Amino acid sequence: MARKGGEVAFTLNWEKRRPGGLSGFKNREMLWLWCKLEAKGYDLDQKLVVDFDSRANHLIDSIAVNETVESLCAYRDECFSNRLDDSEFTWIDYNNKRLMEWLIEMLLNRHFLVTLAVTRFDESILKLHERIKLAFDLSELSVQVKKGVMTRLRQTWSLLLDVDPSLDWIDIKDDDQCRWLVEEIKGSDLAPYISYRLQFPVNNEDRYLLLVNALDRSNFPLKFKTLFLSDIKAKWNRKKNKESAEKVQCNLNVGLSTKEHIKELAKNRGLKMGELIDALVAEERERKKDN
Repeated sequence: MARKGGEVAFTLNWEKRRPGGLSGFKNREMLWLWCKLEAKGYDLDQKLVVDFDSRANHLIDSIAVNETVESLCAYRDECFSNRLDDSEFTWIDYNNKRLMEWLIEMLLNRHFLVTLAVTRFDESILKLHERIKLAFDLSELSVQVKKGVMTRLRQTWSLLLDVDPSLDWIDIKDDDQCRWLVEEIKGSDLAPYISYRLQFPVNNEDRYLLLVNALDRSNFPLKFKTLFLSDIKAKWNRKKNKESAEKVQCNLNVGLSTKEHIKELAKNRGLKMGELIDALVAEERERKKDN
């Protein structure tokens, strides 16, 4: 670990072994080199490509007897002469699943000039940020064209976010609402735009992602999306109002510990206490039917 310009810089184990001809190479550049050497005919162990250290050390061992300082310098010059600077990627929040799904979709289906890289190993095993950067790094387009693609991606994404105010009524903690939304989307005009990677959600975050990703993937104008969400919201409100009208007040005397357990169970399911009791009774009735 070294301190540079007031910031702490970490040195990975493999960087201590990095050949002189590859000065300046980090994890991103080593992945690019892996792909270049494979295309050249190197027989690399694909099981090692995922881990940073294993990948780099395997590459260093592989080139030790096959490459010269001059040939490595040529690779370095090729790599840095046609790559986007890291600053071009700073607008991408790699923790934003919605954004990452959309970006991968755009590159996978060739909606822009840059496409996901074709490699000898299964490229999908890489982390999403690596897949995105590798697509640009292996592209033979000029730097200026790549910058233009990045700008258009950012502009398009910015426009997609205009629909977000129409999503503010959705409660990702409401299990009943999120499950209902999935069924509504699957039966709507958005159904064809549900990604095959998202069509089997396992939690509310996945269910919400299914909805917003379908909106992002669709070619519908903003006005259509806002009207669609307004209709869905109205339908949900009618559903809840009908359910409320059918409910009656029921006062139960239970022990304090029992009440606390009910509150905890309701919280775990994302329900109110009354909704939990309804659900438990319904489950018990179904169990008796099965028996």
